[in-house]
Amino acid sequence: MNTAEKVALVVLTLILARWAAQFWLARLNQRNVLAHADAIPDAFKGTIDDATYAKSVQYTLAKSRLGQIEMAYDALVLALVLFSGLLPWGFGLLTGWLGTSAWVMAAFLFAAGLVLSLPGLPFEWYGQFRLEERFGFNTTTPKLGGRTASRDCSLPL
Repeated sequence: MNTAEKVALVVLTLILARWAAQFWLARLNQRNVLAHADAIPDAFKGTIDDATYAKSVQYTLAKSRLGQIEMAYDALVLALVLFSGLLPWGFGLLTGWLGTSAWVMAAFLFAAGLVLSLPGLPFEWYGQFRLEERFGFNTTTPKLGGRTASRDCSLPL
């Protein structure tokens, strides 16, 4: 096994380890929320009613499930971008066109970050407009945009 293959294996292992740790933490949080779903915590008694607390528990679990799907998708996109050759191709294209100044390097890093964030936009949209709307926390429409009428009522981690 040559050095490039070893580096690729280490990078893939780190991506998978990060995903596994995030997945485990999300499952741990879900179990904690479910374990305390029957009764309002003492800190919230008198400020929240049973129906609102039950809705916040369901919202927290739904948001966590969406987050787990998004984490898996993000890990897959990252692995695909890193191992597809897209980054060296883009770097070569940009430096061939604009040179190798520090500004070009900064522009490449910015563009790479932008490209990696684009695939996650559908999850953000769904979480903002569909998931929150289902629980009555968001009354805005996609045409209005923004988070003006949104309330995040998920339970603290």
